[in-house]
Amino acid sequence: MITIGKEREVFFYLVQIGCGGNGSYILQQCAQMMNIFNCDGRYIVADPDIVEHKNLNNQLFIPKDVGRTKASILAKRYSSHYNLPIASYDQKYIEDERALHSLFQHTDYTNCYRWNKKFLPILIGAVDNNYTRKIMHEYFLKQESLLYIDVGVESAWVPQDGRKEPEWSEKEIEKHRNTGWGGQVVIGLKEKGEILLDPVANRFPDILEDQDEIAPSEIACSNIVVNEPQRLFTNRCAAMVVAGYLNELFSEKTISNHVTFFHAKKQYMRAEKIN
Repeated sequence: MITIGKEREVFFYLVQIGCGGNGSYILQQCAQMMNIFNCDGRYIVADPDIVEHKNLNNQLFIPKDVGRTKASILAKRYSSHYNLPIASYDQKYIEDERALHSLFQHTDYTNCYRWNKKFLPILIGAVDNNYTRKIMHEYFLKQESLLYIDVGVESAWVPQDGRKEPEWSEKEIEKHRNTGWGGQVVIGLKEKGEILLDPVANRFPDILEDQDEIAPSEIACSNIVVNEPQRLFTNRCAAMVVAGYLNELFSEKTISNHVTFFHAKKQYMRAEKIN
């Protein structure tokens, strides 16, 4: 188990990249917990994606949100509901370390650097591509101190030719039913220049070996979701795992687990304890 801050107060500065299938649920649950535990902190969510009608079934949006950016809607909604300073960045995708670094610079008038207070930057990656994960990984390696939470979920298999389910073979139906349920959450932690917990790309190095060089801005997220949809229940489970980590952090200032694997359909969860 790792203790954060010891006897000092903690200022939690959260930056979340992505607020779609996983991210919308993560933001809601984490904002609610910050309110419950009366946390001193700031929350910034970054995502330029626009709400579409198809998002209404599996993300936390309502009809009047269609046509507006996901980040601005959720930031305004939960900032008001939970009385928290939640801001949004929706101008463009985070596609380089400089853009990511800028999101951690909004510390004016927050009193987060007092002698008796620990400033804890937290990066939450709720993305579905390794292009962005590589950027977050490089950023993590260059920081003096950072808590990096990465969320990954398996996509449900669907035929790539666009056929609807009534046209699928029995084998295809079976494959679809048995995919899209698994996922994992990995905690990376760096303190005073020392890596205490390996980030996701150290744990799963194939992320860095992925040759996918297409930036998020060059491909429509809607096209990705059509081809490899994420399941609603899987996304909710992923958000619950993240909430579990932050619940412990906010209430006890400790981290007990490094990686958590889960399978939504089997209602299974396994955590790797920190030695």
